[in-house]
Amino acid sequence: MIQGVEHIALCAEDVPSLIAWYQRIFQVNLIKEAKDGPFFLKFPDGFLIEFIETAGDIPPVPKTRDKGFRHIALTVSSLEKMVETLKKEGVEVVDDLKTVPNGTKLFLFRDIEGNLIQLVERVCLCRFVRLLTVSMDGYSCL
Repeated sequence: MIQGVEHIALCAEDVPSLIAWYQRIFQVNLIKEAKDGPFFLKFPDGFLIEFIETAGDIPPVPKTRDKGFRHIALTVSSLEKMVETLKKEGVEVVDDLKTVPNGTKLFLFRDIEGNLIQLVERVCLCRFVRLLTVSMDGYSCL
């Protein structure tokens, strides 16, 4: 039985620089399984991102509705503060800070290798999970 998502992997041209950037911006811990890798960054909730050196050209980042993965979404507790930090770092803003009708705040940007990262601050995650469960069971959401 599936228990959750363990990790995702990002290919990078400059793995050490990308790892250092994520550590500095997000204050996450590096986990090495061996001297030469693989290398993982561990987030407070246990989620891992693995970093792998690319074997060739990095494929273009998908457009909004292309097939496949689009972005990584990370939960934050103070989105405005994180957005301020990222803008000072000079990240490419793809979709600036906004609040959707349910109160969730979103910010979409590219990391230093061009990967799409979305930051999410939910008003009440428990409400989101309840509505998602109801929706998946085929009931209408209120």
